[in-house]
Amino acid sequence: MFRRIPTSRLLISFSLVIAMMLVAVACSSDDDGLTKAELEAALAAQKPAAASGPTAAEIASLVSSAVADAVENAVPEGLNSADVAAAVEAAVAAGKSEGLTAADIESLVSKAVEDAVSAAPDPLTPAQIKAIVDAGISAIPAAAPVVADAPALAGSPHITSDPQGGNIWPKIVLNNVPSSFQEAPMLAALVASGDLPPVEDRLPSNPLVIEPADGIGKYGGTWFRAFTGPADGQNMERPMKDHLLYFDTGMTDVQPNIAESWTVNADATVFTFTLRTGLKWSDGNDFTTEDIMFWYNQMLLNEEINPTTPAWAVHGGETLLYEKIDDVTFRVTAAKPYGLFIPLIASVIVAGPHTRGDSGGGGYAPSHYLQQFHPDFVGLATANANAEAAGFDNWSNYFLNRNHANANPDSPMMTAWRVTQSINTSEWAFERNPYYYAVDTDGNQLPYMDKVVLTLAENLEVLNLRAIAGDFTVMGRHIDIAKLPVFLENATAADYRVQFWKQPQSGIANVSFNESWDGDAELATFLQNVEFRRALSMGIEREQINEVFFLGLGSTAGLCKGFSDPDNPGKYIGEDNVQFNPGPANTALDALGLDKKDSSGFRLLPSGERLTLSLPGVVAAFEDYVGINEMIAQQWKNNLGILAEVQGLERSLHTERAEANELMLQVWESSGRDSVLITPTHLLPVAG
Repeated sequence: MFRRIPTSRLLISFSLVIAMMLVAVACSSDDDGLTKAELEAALAAQKPAAASGPTAAEIASLVSSAVADAVENAVPEGLNSADVAAAVEAAVAAGKSEGLTAADIESLVSKAVEDAVSAAPDPLTPAQIKAIVDAGISAIPAAAPVVADAPALAGSPHITSDPQGGNIWPKIVLNNVPSSFQEAPMLAALVASGDLPPVEDRLPSNPLVIEPADGIGKYGGTWFRAFTGPADGQNMERPMKDHLLYFDTGMTDVQPNIAESWTVNADATVFTFTLRTGLKWSDGNDFTTEDIMFWYNQMLLNEEINPTTPAWAVHGGETLLYEKIDDVTFRVTAAKPYGLFIPLIASVIVAGPHTRGDSGGGGYAPSHYLQQFHPDFVGLATANANAEAAGFDNWSNYFLNRNHANANPDSPMMTAWRVTQSINTSEWAFERNPYYYAVDTDGNQLPYMDKVVLTLAENLEVLNLRAIAGDFTVMGRHIDIAKLPVFLENATAADYRVQFWKQPQSGIANVSFNESWDGDAELATFLQNVEFRRALSMGIEREQINEVFFLGLGSTAGLCKGFSDPDNPGKYIGEDNVQFNPGPANTALDALGLDKKDSSGFRLLPSGERLTLSLPGVVAAFEDYVGINEMIAQQWKNNLGILAEVQGLERSLHTERAEANELMLQVWESSGRDSVLITPTHLLPVAG
């Protein structure tokens, strides 16, 4: 059974490395959906915002211009562009006196255009109406965030412009803690019944203060989403960060999170952290430096939990030294200057136990809960006996399972919501953490929503069909861009809107060669040869992949920093090698000694064996990687005479094989917004 909040509209977000576009369909359609040409017209109609911030009249002008362009292109006769412009200007001006929000402007423009269209002397087709409305609304995101006289948007202390290209994000407020605090009604009821302490006693003395992105929110409601199985843990790890420190929304500066402050000595060898006083786990127990030291001594240094010390925790040839100073202060010492340590603590590399707990990482752990599973506290015989009784082969595997909150709802958490139903069930559920350490600028304890419920989808096709039917509240992960026309066609009936949110990643489908693969010595020499890799790159018809899997809306390129990253050089690395050019590619392969073919037309290795590549694709992932891989394999066969065998792998198995160095190649996304120094694997052919 699937539910949705009656007062909420489903937001389907497509994450593509393309210009940000808002598509809000305000009319029904009987045609075959929005065409590529119409979509491109709407994208082209988007106007950049004026540097100084336009007035309401200037917003009207921007939107009117976009609408007028669409009218001229989509409607040869029957509707006067000036009439549409006048209607838009009047609608925007009428709303100005009350202060326009983005939703207000969106609604005004939609209604103005629809009114103008309905008054046209000749009837318009649904596709023409759609083109006009989309073009008008697509201009709004460019102008709205910087409207000088719209207090609900520009100039508001609750708004931060997204450095990635216009999205609006919350931000952390330092040294301005509210004087009083409020809580969600569901928690207030528990306080009244005596089942929960007052909110003041549940918060730290210096809570994390967050300015909401679009004004103070309202308590209540459930966020309905979907997940694809136990390997889809990142589905909720990404919306809930329990790092000691964390990056700002631009991923440029490290900011406080669970730790309220830190200091670094002159040569970057000693790092001192101070936790927020009064922090509590989701079960109400105190969070102190004991939880830091338990993780360090009983987990990081324990060879059964961590057979190999994580690379980030070793510097200058020595494992980092953690020391407790008092209940809220601890010190980390490195053998040599370690300038990357603070960014690493804030990154996904270290993260927190919700992300890294199942592998013994995370930087801290709930010692009061986990002691019962550790031989240092209950003895080895008891720890192993308990593990065997629970169905595990040894105490360390059982311990890691107990520290994995997604699978174990009993594990205390520091996140905004806590797990109430395991990821190993058909309904993975969360409920607000009554001891969460963050508030908004009015002193309301966060989060706003009471619950998060993710229902299991048998596969991505089922997930997308449920989204099209309006079964989810907000969903971006796993949404299929190829189904965009269907999403748009059903938006009105299912009461949702579709948005494009600009992603910082540098690529959604990157072919990566494992130069460390050692499954076959002869073939491995070719994987390590840049001319071989360059030839295979030139044998890929990227535009065909773009058209089939991304509606032609993606950009074909080599590997580089994200489109919106300030470090993006403006020209893609190896750009010449991403052009489809089979002639030079085949010449290069011949020159490498791969000039002989078998009776089926496939190239042979110098030994006479057929050159066979393995190209695994993760199933139930963000994109149809198996389908993309099959197209690449067909292109290599047709264009180069190279055989590539495609296999579909469940994500956890794919990760397991990658970590065991068993993958020859892979096709996956690249989160190129991260620092190259912190996560070099997103841009460089290195491991670790």
